[in-house]
Amino acid sequence: MFETLFSIPTGLIIIFGLRLLVPLTIFRWPLWGGLASLAIDALDVEITKPLGVHIPNYILTDKYLDTYYLTIELIVSLRWINKLAKNTSILLYFWRFLGVLAFQLSGEERWLFFTPNLFEYFFLFFVIMQMLGKETSTKSWLNSPKRLVTVLFLLLISKMPQEFVLHLHKVSYSFGTIVERIKELIVFGN
Repeated sequence: MFETLFSIPTGLIIIFGLRLLVPLTIFRWPLWGGLASLAIDALDVEITKPLGVHIPNYILTDKYLDTYYLTIELIVSLRWINKLAKNTSILLYFWRFLGVLAFQLSGEERWLFFTPNLFEYFFLFFVIMQMLGKETSTKSWLNSPKRLVTVLFLLLISKMPQEFVLHLHKVSYSFGTIVERIKELIVFGN
């Protein structure tokens, strides 16, 4: 067992250490811990390059590590006083979780596109609203389904191009090309 542990490249120990330890800061500093976790998630492959390693079975490993830090964000959101926000966070978390599970079982990355990770963006949005004093124990900005739908729509618009590039095409396209390809997928299903 120890031979296997000591044979893990230092670069992988560093990146897995970051991916596992940084999210713990979410408990103390939800916004900064969430942003740091998001940044490390986005940059993990870039961080490993100068270290001369690659993450084995990257997509699946990344989804497991994402689920870890998103679960920490979910735990924090369970303490929110605003029931609409709390229930929305639970729903969005499990929506993405189902997509990750479907991906794991089928190997089809399309599931990740069709179950976008809105939870993370919603979590960060709501934490920012708390920091700005818009969400407190005595007042609530997110107080109607209409506002919720508006927020979720705006978050979805900002998230879908990323999900498209990451999980359907894996190629850097201009925004216009991304929109055209999404139209093709919707209309033709190819």
